[in-house]
Amino acid sequence: MFKRIPGTKDILPEEVSRWQQIERIAHRIFTIYNYQEIRFPILEEASLFNRSLGNYSEVVQKQMFLTRSGKDIYALRPEGTASVARAYIENNLDKIKGLLKVYYIGPMFRLERPQKGRLRQFHHIGCEVIGSQDSSLDAEIISLADALLNSFSINDYQIHLNSLGCKKDKHLLAQIIQNGLKDKLDRLCADCKRRFKVNILRILDCKNKDCQETIKQLEIQDKHLCLGCKTDFEELKENLRLLKIDYQINPYLVRGLDYYTGMVFEITHKRLGSQDALGAGGRYDNLIEELGGHSTPAVGFAFGVERLLLVSNFIPYNLESKKLIYIITLDKEAKKLGLELMNNLRKKGFCVDTDYEGKTLKGAMRKANDLKASFVIIIGEDELKKGVFTLRDMLSGGQKQLNKEQLIQELNLGIGLKQQSAKNATYSYLR
Repeated sequence: MFKRIPGTKDILPEEVSRWQQIERIAHRIFTIYNYQEIRFPILEEASLFNRSLGNYSEVVQKQMFLTRSGKDIYALRPEGTASVARAYIENNLDKIKGLLKVYYIGPMFRLERPQKGRLRQFHHIGCEVIGSQDSSLDAEIISLADALLNSFSINDYQIHLNSLGCKKDKHLLAQIIQNGLKDKLDRLCADCKRRFKVNILRILDCKNKDCQETIKQLEIQDKHLCLGCKTDFEELKENLRLLKIDYQINPYLVRGLDYYTGMVFEITHKRLGSQDALGAGGRYDNLIEELGGHSTPAVGFAFGVERLLLVSNFIPYNLESKKLIYIITLDKEAKKLGLELMNNLRKKGFCVDTDYEGKTLKGAMRKANDLKASFVIIIGEDELKKGVFTLRDMLSGGQKQLNKEQLIQELNLGIGLKQQSAKNATYSYLR
């Protein structure tokens, strides 16, 4: 009798409905944040992952499913970010799309020892944004991850946050670790002794208790960060506080893949045991260029679906199509108000997006038109002084200045979204 391969799982009919529901909820939340779905091949050139994940990463060293065809070596995709980056470059999406906001749902493959929530064929729900270095976009990414978890009725999770800094900062961090551990190698596990020579940052990711105790003696904090990276990280933390998203700073968080720079985060849940990560992500501002594209900043994250299902207890709701509201902010203070407004509108079930590319008013209006936005909300110096928002109807061309309460009423009428249905459909993901 044939049996399934260890580390794989049959999703039987009585289980499929849960998978379908979690996917439907994900489609719903990504739509509210104005992300579009992308689908890429399961099979890629192995060298794509060697270059993006790092030759000495655990995935490349131990966990890739490889097959050979003549001189070519292919791999079953172990994660989604590298494939999205490859698709972005190969399809010239920088010239066609400008800022790209995409999400994906599908199977990934890693040849590792199967354990709870960790399979050889597993599934990711993830997203990537390519084309902006705006720190408020980092806040959106974490806000989106938080919204997804709430929509799956998952609670008691923790968001761990850190900044690796730019390339120079990462190099300085490596030197700090090297200097701090060179006389303590006898306290490290065999893997960490090897990492010390070939990829020292990976030592911070070790789960061995003795290694963790030794690492914490280094007291890294943020002393490796340059002024620019410190400023970006402080802005991110301020924006998360503005959005009322709880987080913990973890200076030892690096993630297991080499392409990360700047902000990184990991979301954990105690019910998963020692392998407690539900998902993770961060910035990878150098990856596009390293894979042959132009220098292009990017950020993203992914959740493991099997792990989400282990801790979720979600309530179904029906999907609805949304009409886009586009927020344009014209200075730094306006951007803070716009970020808060966008978060509030999304909680009410509206599909909302904003300009993360620093465009002029004319350019941002053109972008809103390209996105087929139904309404544009403009916040500038005049609006801040008067305590109002300028609402422009993109179909009629008419516009008016409204306070917050009037704005919500006007959008409810214009979008045709009933308050109660918005509660039923969307408030299920709020705490």
